[in-house]
Amino acid sequence: MCANNGESDMSENSITRFLNSLKLFNEKALKLTNCSFTKNVFGQKTGVKICAERGKPVEVIRFGPDQEAIDAFVLTFRFFIQDNEKSSFRNLAKIYKKLSIPEAKKRQFSEARNALNEFLDSTPPIQFNILGETLTNRRILEVFIYGGLAHANPEKKRIYDQWISISPLQPLLINQFIVILAKVLNIILYVAKLNAEVIGELEKADHKSESERVKLQKVIDRR
Repeated sequence: MCANNGESDMSENSITRFLNSLKLFNEKALKLTNCSFTKNVFGQKTGVKICAERGKPVEVIRFGPDQEAIDAFVLTFRFFIQDNEKSSFRNLAKIYKKLSIPEAKKRQFSEARNALNEFLDSTPPIQFNILGETLTNRRILEVFIYGGLAHANPEKKRIYDQWISISPLQPLLINQFIVILAKVLNIILYVAKLNAEVIGELEKADHKSESERVKLQKVIDRR
């Protein structure tokens, strides 16, 4: 598909592919809302408690979703951050750029994605400086997912093991990972709502085009 003077020339196949990607994004977003992780994070208290008593070591206690709930959530969450998935934010950005939709909707998606990247590139309220590295939210997210949960990257696995071995930091890091997942989920749900509006507009336009093609064919057939 190519753009010319601000207008997009989309084939039927392109529209179908784009719709499928938007629908997959929304399907996975809905699945995340039904996870026990989501119900726990948004329906109950989650966080950490620091206990300190004279003569005793400081104890950091985490409360919130358990490891099983986190693992199940991340299994679907990865559809939004892995570029080999057509539902990833990066791939959706390419779709929104090409779609024949109002510029306002393109701008809304762009603003949401920018907000996501700004959050991920920022440091948490409690700054973590581990082994000389100041951690950003993105760094924590990637090391936990690809080093701790998926074990897809040997280097990230090594770093994850180092982090987790520092016992006072372990519950704080896990809690921050949960905070990051929850924040990104909020952005995912915002984009899912936007997608639903775009899907409606595209399907309505496609239905209108089909009706016009049928009328034209009837005129041709009468000749």
